[in-house]
Amino acid sequence: MRLGDIMPSPRLNRVFNDPLDLLVGGWPTPLLKIADRPREAYAKLEWYNPFSASVKDRTVYYLLKSARGDRLVEVSSGNVAVAMAAVGNVLGKKVKIYLPSAGRYVTPFLDFLGAEWQVLDVSMTVEALEHLEKDIREGAVHPNQFGNDINFVAHLRTAAEIDWQLSSIGKKPDYVVAGVGTSGHASALGFYFGVRYGAKLIAVQPRDWIPGIRRVESGMKWIGLVPAEIVDVSLAEALQGVRDFAKKYGLLIGPSSGAVYAVYARSGRDGVYVLVFPDNLFKYSSLLQQL
Repeated sequence: MRLGDIMPSPRLNRVFNDPLDLLVGGWPTPLLKIADRPREAYAKLEWYNPFSASVKDRTVYYLLKSARGDRLVEVSSGNVAVAMAAVGNVLGKKVKIYLPSAGRYVTPFLDFLGAEWQVLDVSMTVEALEHLEKDIREGAVHPNQFGNDINFVAHLRTAAEIDWQLSSIGKKPDYVVAGVGTSGHASALGFYFGVRYGAKLIAVQPRDWIPGIRRVESGMKWIGLVPAEIVDVSLAEALQGVRDFAKKYGLLIGPSSGAVYAVYARSGRDGVYVLVFPDNLFKYSSLLQQL
């Protein structure tokens, strides 16, 4: 056996000097081929992002790099909260998060990272606005993941990364399947691939409740930028998607990823699919008993 036979690819031969460099184009998350023709599919594994192990690292990095001041306050139900606490530490910013009761599962991570947090159990939207206004008056900066166009722009970069990966094997997508959270990554990918290749966005929303994704609302800032087919998925269907994917591929995808996979699995249309898997299962221990 020659040394060259066991050495990693030269493309992986890099030492990073700053943890943020892992996000900024230095280390693309994997694109995994999971099906051949006639319904060829590639899954973007976003839990390889280093801070919250989710797609939200990308949004948070760009939001925080552009945010002035050293005190940040945000509303989040999960991955943005963890990513903001982690990236905030790297950038020397203090972070406070307002969470709905459904977001309690991330509070141990926030405690560990030293972020301040508060659960708002009643009238989340109204309460959050009142608290945000008070914090902003006292000098805090609100990055505003739901309304800041940096969110959308960050995921145009995600789309370009996927395009680069697919083009290396001579592929282009016909369909992009993505869950709707803030609508930033779903809309950006739909816009990019729609303009470039005429691909269709299939936007996945929860029928009831699925961690990490939300129902499409008229007030969502970016969802109307590109025509989308909106598909409902129940929590039971999402968890079945998690089970099916684990049995076939051995990877423990998160519930929102399971919802995306479930939509792909029941689609009867031929073509090339890109599936965005936002995170994995490891934050969601409370759901394991339902699997």
